[in-house]
Amino acid sequence: MDQAEYLRKLLAERKGQKISAKSAETIAVISGKGGVGKSNLSLNLSLSLLERNKKVLLIDLDIGMGNIDVLLGESSRYSLADLLQQEMSFQKAMTAGPLGLQYISGGSGLNSIIELNEQKWSFFSRELEELLDKYDYVIFDMGAGLTKEQLPFVVSSTHILVVATPEPTSLMDAYSAMKHITLNKKDLRFHVLMNRCLHQREGELAFSKLSKTMRTFLQQRISYLGNVPEDPLVRKAVTSQLPFVISHPHSKLSKSIYRVADAFLHTEEKRVEAKEASFLNKLSAFFKRG
Repeated sequence: MDQAEYLRKLLAERKGQKISAKSAETIAVISGKGGVGKSNLSLNLSLSLLERNKKVLLIDLDIGMGNIDVLLGESSRYSLADLLQQEMSFQKAMTAGPLGLQYISGGSGLNSIIELNEQKWSFFSRELEELLDKYDYVIFDMGAGLTKEQLPFVVSSTHILVVATPEPTSLMDAYSAMKHITLNKKDLRFHVLMNRCLHQREGELAFSKLSKTMRTFLQQRISYLGNVPEDPLVRKAVTSQLPFVISHPHSKLSKSIYRVADAFLHTEEKRVEAKEASFLNKLSAFFKRG
């Protein structure tokens, strides 16, 4: 029995049960390659949503090379790898962060997630589906680039947040990542955030080039969430291991992240009346197709 069959069986078991109408918005944060500030933005976006009275879980999927612990100056007792290997509950694997943030750190072992046996896959699916009913947002901080094990998380998410910088190499990497994803699944919601911009116009021009390339070669539209300025506060925040939205909440840097959070809140309001397949249903469809 393959993964799709396990998921279909799980979904069938849940029919007839009372399922909460609430289901978390899932955001997969990706980049073409490392070094663009993806994890830092994932963390500060999570905190910004918390400040807007949303319940947020941040999952570090950069297994073995995760940065969320480091950015927070924390040392988690358990990781996502422990959860999978030991069939540990999500609750036990979580670590408490600032402002009420809950997060699960990276570890080793997720590279074999697609090859998990029936018992472990069923356990993971159940835990994840139940988790989505308890949060407003679940944010996946993906590893740099995309592996075949990470792809199902990305294509099944409500939104895909692509972090890039205005440099041509970063734009090409972002395009390559979105192309890879689009070839696996059409009609996804790509949102681009330009990081480390010297000025607003630089980010707008870079996005315009990327958007034109996506439309021309992939017939895929992408949305622009704005730009994050180049700012020495980022380095200070990393060094002090205190997120900049906490240490400097009124800075231009922090305000740029607040705008991103507000943009997602706006899309959440628009989705309230729309009926959309759950994360687990999308995951099942992905494996069924494969």
